Amino acid sequence: MKPDVDWFRRKLEEHRLSQSGLGRMLGIDKSTMSLMLAGKRKLSLAHAADMARLLGVTVSEVMERMGVRTDGIKAGDATSPHMLPFEGWIDDSARVQTEGNGKRKRMIDIGVNVEPGSTALQWRTPQTKMDILDGWIVVSGARREPDDRMIGRGCVVGTKSGEVMLRTIRRGYTPGSHTLLGLGIPESTEAEVEWYAPILLMKPATA
Repeated sequence: MKPDVDWFRRKLEEHRLSQSGLGRMLGIDKSTMSLMLAGKRKLSLAHAADMARLLGVTVSEVMERMGVRTDGIKAGDATSPHMLPFEGWIDDSARVQTEGNGKRKRMIDIGVNVEPGSTALQWRTPQTKMDILDGWIVVSGARREPDDRMIGRGCVVGTKSGEVMLRTIRRGYTPGSHTLLGLGIPESTEAEVEWYAPILLMKPATA
Protein backbone atom coordinates (compact mmCIF):
# COMPACT_ATOMS: atom_id res chain seq x y z
CA MET A 1 0.00 0.00 0.00
CA LYS A 2 1.34 3.42 -0.98
CA PRO A 3 0.81 6.56 1.11
CA ASP A 4 -2.24 8.66 0.21
CA VAL A 5 -0.30 11.81 -0.67
CA ASP A 6 -3.41 13.80 -1.68
CA TRP A 7 -5.04 13.19 1.72
CA PHE A 8 -1.85 14.17 3.48
CA ARG A 9 -1.55 17.43 1.50
CA ARG A 10 -5.20 18.32 2.17
CA LYS A 11 -4.66 17.87 5.90
CA LEU A 12 -1.58 20.07 5.80
CA GLU A 13 -3.55 22.79 4.00
CA GLU A 14 -6.39 22.57 6.54
CA HIS A 15 -3.90 23.22 9.34
CA ARG A 16 -1.86 25.75 7.35
CA LEU A 17 1.25 23.62 7.57
CA SER A 18 3.94 22.86 5.05
CA GLN A 19 5.51 19.44 4.68
CA SER A 20 8.83 20.73 5.97
CA GLY A 21 7.10 22.62 8.80
CA LEU A 22 5.36 19.48 10.00
CA GLY A 23 8.65 17.64 9.71
CA ARG A 24 10.32 20.17 11.99
CA MET A 25 7.54 19.78 14.56
CA LEU A 26 8.00 16.01 14.45
CA GLY A 27 11.79 16.16 14.50
CA ILE A 28 11.98 14.65 10.98
CA ASP A 29 14.28 16.15 8.35
CA LYS A 30 13.02 17.11 4.89
CA SER A 31 14.59 14.17 3.05
CA THR A 32 13.15 11.62 5.50
CA MET A 33 9.68 13.16 5.17
CA SER A 34 9.93 12.87 1.38
CA LEU A 35 10.95 9.22 1.64
CA MET A 36 8.02 8.51 3.98
CA LEU A 37 5.54 10.08 1.56
CA ALA A 38 7.03 8.06 -1.26
CA GLY A 39 6.54 4.87 0.72
CA LYS A 40 10.29 4.28 0.93
CA ARG A 41 10.63 4.89 4.67
CA LYS A 42 8.40 3.38 7.34
CA LEU A 43 6.33 5.58 9.62
CA SER A 44 7.07 4.87 13.27
CA LEU A 45 4.33 4.54 15.85
CA ALA A 46 5.74 7.50 17.76
CA HIS A 47 5.64 9.77 14.71
CA ALA A 48 2.15 8.52 13.80
CA ALA A 49 0.88 9.45 17.27
CA ASP A 50 2.45 12.92 17.10
CA MET A 51 1.21 13.46 13.54
CA ALA A 52 -2.33 12.46 14.56
CA ARG A 53 -2.34 15.06 17.34
CA LEU A 54 -1.08 17.79 15.01
CA LEU A 55 -3.53 16.98 12.20
CA GLY A 56 -6.53 16.34 14.46
CA VAL A 57 -7.15 12.77 13.32
CA THR A 58 -6.77 9.29 14.79
CA VAL A 59 -3.56 7.29 14.83
CA SER A 60 -5.21 4.54 12.80
CA GLU A 61 -6.16 7.02 10.05
CA VAL A 62 -2.62 8.40 9.87
CA MET A 63 -1.12 4.93 9.67
CA GLU A 64 -3.61 3.71 7.06
CA ARG A 65 -3.23 6.83 4.90
CA MET A 66 0.54 6.41 5.11
CA GLY A 67 0.20 2.86 3.82
CA VAL A 68 0.65 1.00 7.11
CA ARG A 69 -1.74 -1.82 8.01
CA THR A 70 -3.06 -1.39 11.53
CA ASP A 71 -5.00 -4.61 11.94
CA GLY A 72 -2.82 -7.19 10.23
CA ILE A 73 -5.73 -8.37 8.04
CA LYS A 74 -5.79 -7.92 4.26
CA ALA A 75 -9.04 -7.69 2.35
CA GLY A 76 -10.21 -11.19 1.57
CA ASP A 77 -8.20 -12.80 4.36
CA ALA A 78 -9.92 -15.43 6.45
CA THR A 79 -10.67 -13.90 9.84
CA SER A 80 -11.05 -17.04 11.88
CA PRO A 81 -10.65 -16.35 15.60
CA HIS A 82 -7.14 -16.60 16.95
CA MET A 83 -6.70 -16.43 20.68
CA LEU A 84 -3.57 -14.99 22.28
CA PRO A 85 -2.65 -14.71 25.96
CA PHE A 86 -2.97 -11.21 27.42
CA GLU A 87 0.54 -10.55 28.70
CA GLY A 88 -0.02 -7.18 30.35
CA TRP A 89 -0.52 -3.48 29.72
CA ILE A 90 1.55 -0.57 28.46
CA ASP A 91 1.79 2.69 30.39
CA ASP A 92 2.37 6.23 29.10
CA SER A 93 6.16 5.80 29.21
CA ALA A 94 5.79 2.73 26.92
CA ARG A 95 6.85 0.37 29.69
CA VAL A 96 5.14 -2.99 29.99
CA GLN A 97 3.44 -3.95 33.24
CA THR A 98 3.00 -7.73 33.19
CA GLU A 99 0.13 -9.67 34.72
CA GLY A 100 1.00 -11.16 38.11
CA ASN A 101 2.84 -14.48 38.26
CA GLY A 102 0.55 -17.40 38.93
CA LYS A 103 -2.45 -15.50 37.67
CA ARG A 104 -4.28 -17.28 34.87
CA LYS A 105 -3.83 -15.22 31.74
CA ARG A 106 -6.86 -13.90 29.93
CA MET A 107 -7.12 -14.65 26.22
CA ILE A 108 -7.76 -12.10 23.46
CA ASP A 109 -9.18 -12.90 20.04
CA ILE A 110 -7.14 -10.87 17.54
CA GLY A 111 -8.92 -12.34 14.51
CA VAL A 112 -5.82 -13.24 12.50
CA ASN A 113 -3.20 -15.96 12.60
CA VAL A 114 0.25 -14.99 13.79
CA GLU A 115 3.40 -16.92 14.65
CA PRO A 116 3.46 -19.37 17.58
CA GLY A 117 4.53 -17.80 20.85
CA SER A 118 2.96 -14.41 20.11
CA THR A 119 1.32 -12.44 22.91
CA ALA A 120 -1.00 -9.44 23.25
CA LEU A 121 -0.58 -6.21 25.22
CA GLN A 122 -2.89 -3.25 25.63
CA TRP A 123 -2.16 0.46 25.94
CA ARG A 124 -3.77 1.86 29.11
CA THR A 125 -3.04 5.55 28.92
CA PRO A 126 -6.19 7.60 29.64
CA GLN A 127 -5.64 11.32 30.21
CA THR A 128 -1.90 11.14 29.52
CA LYS A 129 0.30 12.32 26.67
CA MET A 130 -0.35 8.91 25.07
CA ASP A 131 -4.14 9.12 25.50
CA ILE A 132 -4.67 8.78 21.74
CA LEU A 133 -3.47 5.16 21.95
CA ASP A 134 -5.55 4.21 24.99
CA GLY A 135 -7.14 0.80 24.50
CA TRP A 136 -5.14 -0.20 21.43
CA ILE A 137 -3.92 -3.80 21.24
CA VAL A 138 -0.28 -4.55 20.41
CA VAL A 139 0.68 -8.04 19.25
CA SER A 140 4.31 -9.06 19.57
CA GLY A 141 5.94 -12.18 18.21
CA ALA A 142 7.78 -14.88 20.08
CA ARG A 143 10.78 -13.85 22.17
CA ARG A 144 14.12 -14.00 20.38
CA GLU A 145 17.72 -13.71 21.48
CA PRO A 146 19.38 -10.44 20.39
CA ASP A 147 20.48 -10.40 16.73
CA ASP A 148 20.86 -7.97 13.84
CA ARG A 149 17.24 -8.44 12.75
CA MET A 150 16.08 -6.35 15.70
CA ILE A 151 17.99 -3.23 14.59
CA GLY A 152 15.63 -0.47 13.49
CA ARG A 153 12.50 -2.40 14.49
CA GLY A 154 9.77 -1.60 16.96
CA CYS A 155 9.90 -4.35 19.56
CA VAL A 156 8.93 -5.39 23.02
CA VAL A 157 12.35 -5.39 24.67
CA GLY A 158 13.51 -7.16 27.81
CA THR A 159 16.72 -5.72 29.26
CA LYS A 160 19.27 -7.44 31.45
CA SER A 161 18.24 -5.07 34.26
CA GLY A 162 14.74 -6.61 34.19
CA GLU A 163 12.77 -3.84 32.44
CA VAL A 164 10.26 -4.64 29.68
CA MET A 165 9.48 -1.80 27.25
CA LEU A 166 8.19 -0.96 23.79
CA ARG A 167 11.15 0.54 21.98
CA THR A 168 12.85 0.94 18.63
CA ILE A 169 16.27 -0.70 18.82
CA ARG A 170 19.40 0.95 17.45
CA ARG A 171 23.04 -0.03 17.69
CA GLY A 172 24.67 1.08 20.93
CA TYR A 173 27.77 3.12 21.57
CA THR A 174 29.49 0.57 23.78
CA PRO A 175 30.11 -3.15 23.17
CA GLY A 176 27.16 -5.33 24.17
CA SER A 177 24.70 -2.44 24.52
CA HIS A 178 21.96 -0.99 22.33
CA THR A 179 20.22 2.37 22.17
CA LEU A 180 16.50 2.04 22.89
CA LEU A 181 14.39 4.85 21.44
CA GLY A 182 11.10 5.74 23.08
CA LEU A 183 7.76 5.37 21.31
CA GLY A 184 5.92 8.67 21.51
CA ILE A 185 8.22 9.98 24.23
CA PRO A 186 11.42 12.06 23.99
CA GLU A 187 13.51 9.40 25.65
CA SER A 188 16.35 7.09 24.73
CA THR A 189 18.33 4.76 26.94
CA GLU A 190 21.46 2.67 26.58
CA ALA A 191 20.90 -0.90 27.78
CA GLU A 192 21.89 -4.50 27.30
CA VAL A 193 19.11 -6.43 25.56
CA GLU A 194 18.22 -9.80 27.10
CA TRP A 195 15.53 -10.62 24.53
CA TYR A 196 13.25 -8.96 22.02
CA ALA A 197 9.87 -9.71 20.46
CA PRO A 198 9.08 -7.83 17.21
CA ILE A 199 5.79 -5.94 17.02
CA LEU A 200 3.67 -7.77 14.43
CA LEU A 201 0.56 -5.60 14.38
CA MET A 202 -1.39 -3.00 16.28
CA LYS A 203 -5.15 -2.52 16.18
CA PRO A 204 -7.87 -0.63 18.02
CA ALA A 205 -9.65 -2.64 20.69
CA THR A 206 -13.12 -3.72 19.65
CA ALA A 207 -16.07 -3.26 21.92
